[in-house]
Amino acid sequence: MTTTNIRSLRRGVTAAAMAGVLATTACSAGLDSLPLPAPSVGAHTYTITAEFANALNLPTKAKVKLEGADVGDVEDMHARDFTAVVSLRIRSGVRLPVGTNAELRSATPMGDVFVALTPPAAAGSAVLHDGSVIPESSTSDAATIEAVLSRAALLVNGGAVRDLAKVVNGLGADLDGRGNRLAELISQTTTLVRTLSQRSDQIRAAIRDTGTLTDTIAAQQSTVNAAVAAAEPAVRAVGSNTQNIVDLAARLSRIAGELEKFPSVNGTGKRSLITDMNNLSAGLNAAANLPRIDLNVLNASIGIVGGKVASSAGAVADADIAKIAVGPVPDPNFPGNEYARIPDQTDWANFVGSLAYTLQRLHDRVIGPGR
Repeated sequence: MTTTNIRSLRRGVTAAAMAGVLATTACSAGLDSLPLPAPSVGAHTYTITAEFANALNLPTKAKVKLEGADVGDVEDMHARDFTAVVSLRIRSGVRLPVGTNAELRSATPMGDVFVALTPPAAAGSAVLHDGSVIPESSTSDAATIEAVLSRAALLVNGGAVRDLAKVVNGLGADLDGRGNRLAELISQTTTLVRTLSQRSDQIRAAIRDTGTLTDTIAAQQSTVNAAVAAAEPAVRAVGSNTQNIVDLAARLSRIAGELEKFPSVNGTGKRSLITDMNNLSAGLNAAANLPRIDLNVLNASIGIVGGKVASSAGAVADADIAKIAVGPVPDPNFPGNEYARIPDQTDWANFVGSLAYTLQRLHDRVIGPGR
């Protein structure tokens, strides 16, 4: 056998052996048993731990996301004291502030669960490092597919949809073709809400001022209480004499009405009885001394004085009686003063006093006070 034949024989044996090995391997393993490449966040990472009350449906190697971006994965899970302890591998370049919340979420009801990290609103300078723990108070679990389906079944089969349909149908029946009014009401409500929104600054300012006023009143509460306590006797006195005060006001009203009937003695400016008497006296004096004087002013003064005297209670004139009341009995055709009565000695004393007062005023005006 030549060397060439020996080499050919060796190659044939080797090929047959390889075919046998491949055939044996194909019979004992398949594609489902071949290892798949696992996702990795890189070699440079740090590990933190999150404690969940329930980590159901969270798979190993689940994504860890921050603001929607993949920043790590789930490395390990185990139970401790009825709490799910989840180890999270985070890329070393990601800085998580202390107080970060962890929540189990799923993109869709049937999707895989992942861990969503949410930093706090007021983040400080301290950050999580390797070995840090996110406590259970800062974690929450996602709703399971069983809970979602049971709530959906309760919504559909529990009568909520049917009741909503009844409400809508009843509302349509009550409107009975008056939907435009409902639309107008909705429009007005929208306008009101918009106006309130535009004036929110003014409303807040009013509320703030009201709060300041309330604080001021609260600070001066003792002073207010003292003022109320001091005013209590006066209020009690006024309350007990309310009827007397009302009677006094009624009497003053009647006195004012009666005083309006008396002629003016003092008057205002040049239109008064004293002024007219002075003008009349001056005119008579001028007529006596100057026979050729113009008497038009005197005639005008005589008419004014005569009219005032004629309208007074003490004038002597020829007049018709329009109304009269004798004592308490009024004229049946024209009722007189309901407070009229038969004169007595007090009326005479009042008349003398009034006459003396009037004459004294006239004396002080014509001659001068103290003369």
